[in-house]
Amino acid sequence: MNLSRLAWLPLLLCVSLVHADEMAELKAELQKQLPDMQLQSLAPVGQTGLYEAVIDDRIYYFTADGQYLLQGDILALESRENITEARRLEVKKGLLDRINEDEMIIFAAKKPEYTVTVFTDVDCGYCRELHRQVKDYNDLGITIRYMAFPRAGAESESANKLIEVWCAKDQQKAMTDAKAQREVNKTSLCADNPVAEQFEIGGKLGVRGTPAIFLDDGQMLPGYLPPQKLRDVLDEYIGSRE
Repeated sequence: MNLSRLAWLPLLLCVSLVHADEMAELKAELQKQLPDMQLQSLAPVGQTGLYEAVIDDRIYYFTADGQYLLQGDILALESRENITEARRLEVKKGLLDRINEDEMIIFAAKKPEYTVTVFTDVDCGYCRELHRQVKDYNDLGITIRYMAFPRAGAESESANKLIEVWCAKDQQKAMTDAKAQREVNKTSLCADNPVAEQFEIGGKLGVRGTPAIFLDDGQMLPGYLPPQKLRDVLDEYIGSRE
């Protein structure tokens, strides 16, 4: 047994207890200052004296006394790592993982090797181009999971078109018809459609335009990529993580 390690245990325990006490006090202070907040997690940022709070799937930093809030990225100078961006990816992945696939419109590859989540708008030219080649993506082993993101807003005509697609009995056909600027079979605008919720989720994930392609770890590829280019990016990116 390494006795030098045992010598550190009391100090580590003391530090943990200090953090636990500070976090309890900070949480109480934040609840007083921000009574409507939905605090998802709270954790110290190394030995900086700052605490990272995830609130409504967004990252904020607070001083230990809860009197000051900081927004922005924290970089570790020695490693040059963007600590905030790494955590931001984790938060985005968690948000995507919580979405029920039953609320997506999925074009599945017969032999899936990759799955991407695409925020789409039927009135977007590059979204139409991507969908025109959806079979090519599938043939390359890429499953496409669509989520709604009406760029003009959740109350726009584009949103109504997306609602028609999501409310259709055959959602895949409705998506193809809408992207081809054909009339979607008339249907009622079902009250339980997920379009407004998905638009809000897209905003939290940083979507500003469509198509926005998300990888399984929360990384976003903004804009349209042709099928083979997307396959190449996935091969390179996923390979670099293994």
